[in-house]
Amino acid sequence: MKFVKKVFLIFSIIIIFSSNIGYASVWLKNKNQKVMFNEVLSTSKKYQALGKFHSAIKGYNSILKSEAPSHIKNEVLVYKKLAEVKKPISIKYRYCPNFIQLVSKSKEEYKLKGYSIELSHYYSPYKCYFDCENNNYENCDDFKFDSNNIPMRKYSGKFYYNPVSVELYALSMYGKYINGNDTKKNFLNCADFLINYMDKRGALKYNFAYNHYEDLKPGWTSSMAQGQALSVFERAFKITGDKKYIEAGNKDLKYLITPVSEGGVMDTLETLDTNLRNKIFFQEYVNTTSSYTLNGYIFTLMGLYDWWHVKEDQNKYYSNIAYEYFNKGIDSLKCILPYYDIGGFTTYDLYYITNKSKPKPNSAGYYHSVHVKQLDTIYYVTKDKYFKDMRDLWNSYVTLNP
Repeated sequence: MKFVKKVFLIFSIIIIFSSNIGYASVWLKNKNQKVMFNEVLSTSKKYQALGKFHSAIKGYNSILKSEAPSHIKNEVLVYKKLAEVKKPISIKYRYCPNFIQLVSKSKEEYKLKGYSIELSHYYSPYKCYFDCENNNYENCDDFKFDSNNIPMRKYSGKFYYNPVSVELYALSMYGKYINGNDTKKNFLNCADFLINYMDKRGALKYNFAYNHYEDLKPGWTSSMAQGQALSVFERAFKITGDKKYIEAGNKDLKYLITPVSEGGVMDTLETLDTNLRNKIFFQEYVNTTSSYTLNGYIFTLMGLYDWWHVKEDQNKYYSNIAYEYFNKGIDSLKCILPYYDIGGFTTYDLYYITNKSKPKPNSAGYYHSVHVKQLDTIYYVTKDKYFKDMRDLWNSYVTLNP
């Protein structure tokens, strides 16, 4: 009986790889199943490195349909998703079996905290910004308004202006305004504050110390702050026609596309893989070792998308610049998006790949929902099915019963 099963297995493999003798021979030469999985995986990765993506995908699919261990399938899925958009594999990437325990714990915590995902399948630079209009910041203990009704956040016992907090509050006021509430003044008050808060380079600085893997000294900057400010200025210009918002947005944009090496927030993917040195990335946190935070990056891209829609004659040049960098950013997103998938959940960033001393991923937690919503938006504005597939995959991790 064992002999019959073995013959049947070999016969099945021959059928699967009838168009690719290399794969079949690998399977036939190995009696140990684990070795067979590893050999097919190795061969598929070589095909991918050579740009033979169709052959690579065929091999990956054979493993995904097999009885390979979960950790191998999780790793293979990352490679397959990269091959689908004809992207290479980072030489630094490794999937560790202990990620499975982290995923299980992350899902349990996600469920216990009652997180959920509601997809809008819609986005407009003139409408509500994601679901900001539903945010209720006033109930946070670390939140207060200054004398000019500008929100502040508490850090280390003191209140400071956090550019992103101001922007999110502004966008929530905008959402309420276009839904019929009397909050236009609140929105424009925050937009004007941001204009005055920017430095001469257009940077929106955080004037307090913060730690994200390493200490960030007061004066640190973030692409997320720059990107969401563009979303604020675009909407402020729409409802007022005041050119001061165009001037502010362009000043903001110039800083946003300033390289990290020149004191800006625009990085490259070189830390992930030297072959990706020409691919851009906007860092939410500018660390000594690039961390590649996903949610902040996508919010930045949406800021560029919004600014592209300020197409008045006096802004055509900067509108085109925003569109150019949005498209570059989308291309970079395809190069890295699968790495955030740790086999049933997402990770907050890619520091687990770029920093050898921290091999354990930083579980996304609540941000898993944010990632799914963001991909829903990216799919809507790009119409690229790849993002729809990734959205559906990540959504299934927390909506389908295991």
